[in-house]
Amino acid sequence: MSGLPGRAAFAAQVGTTFAVEGLGELRLEQVEAGPQGSGFEQFSLMFRGSRDPVGRQGTYRLAHAALGALDIFLVPVGRDAEGTRYQAVFSRPVGEGGHV
Repeated sequence: MSGLPGRAAFAAQVGTTFAVEGLGELRLEQVEAGPQGSGFEQFSLMFRGSRDPVGRQGTYRLAHAALGALDIFLVPVGRDAEGTRYQAVFSRPVGEGGHV
């Protein structure tokens, strides 16, 4: 897959896991649409990983069976008994014809 997938491609993968260097596996829990318009597609991804280790915010290489290898900036946003939650936020320009 060339370039970064859009919101719909990620939404189709909710519930699946991504292998992440240094963090193990992260499960994609949620894809949330952000404000649309002004020629941009905006959305966020919420992942859950194990409680330990807790990764620092930064760019990680995520590998997924359907989406391939992706470099994504992740921010740890919470930790509970079920593990650590990470968020990625995107604002992508919409190409000609309204497609990303």
